[in-house]
Amino acid sequence: PDSEQALGMSLPFLMVFMLFNGLMVTRATAPIYLKWIFELSPTNYALQAIVMRMEEDATPKEKAFIDMLSYTKGEDFKGIAAIACMVIILRVLQVLALKYLNKVQK
Repeated sequence: PDSEQALGMSLPFLMVFMLFNGLMVTRATAPIYLKWIFELSPTNYALQAIVMRMEEDATPKEKAFIDMLSYTKGEDFKGIAAIACMVIILRVLQVLALKYLNKVQK
């Protein structure tokens, strides 16, 4: 396994996170059985934080568009916690994969 293979394996996850970022597919338009993806999507939390900060200076038309996106205020800490948990879990899996799946010959 090398970096090219790792990038190829991460693309499906990145595509799902980009699709469920709250801009392309919103929480209101997502099927009920896929709404859990928004809780895991780091891009959703990042865009939500950016848009909620922009809403403070938005015009009424812009606020109507922002309301259509179904973003909610006050989830910044939840996003940071979700991303931190993902980093920890993925680092542990990385160490385990390097330890048990990497057949280094001495």
